Amino acid sequence: MNSIVLMGEVVSEPELRYTPDNLAVASLLVSFPSLRSEEPAYQVRVSSFGELAQRLVESCHVGDQITVEGQLHMNIVERDGRKEKLAEITARRIHQLGAAQVISLTGMGESAVFEPSPFAAPEASGAILNQDEVPF
Repeated sequence: MNSIVLMGEVVSEPELRYTPDNLAVASLLVSFPSLRSEEPAYQVRVSSFGELAQRLVESCHVGDQITVEGQLHMNIVERDGRKEKLAEITARRIHQLGAAQVISLTGMGESAVFEPSPFAAPEASGAILNQDEVPF
């Protein structure tokens, strides 16, 4: 099974393009910190297809904190006569952390946007929780 979850910051505006058979394809770069403070942050390309790609372009912007769920792929590219491996994630679901919404692939290439549930964390729903009202 190939599954990855990555949390990071959007560092490039999503680019939308179309295949010859009119399938929407969007991609953006997500940055996440290195384990070592002296190393620069890592960047990985995130791609999506169909209506999920269109929603990604509408919803995600530079500076947004997101969590991406999807599949990891290693692409081999040739630069200056050398072969390099580049990681890419094909997204199935994207959680926008500040907006408390999920852009998700649902079934046959369709997507849905889920709003926060009444069971979401108080900061996600905008509610202020009183300590005396905690049910446990």
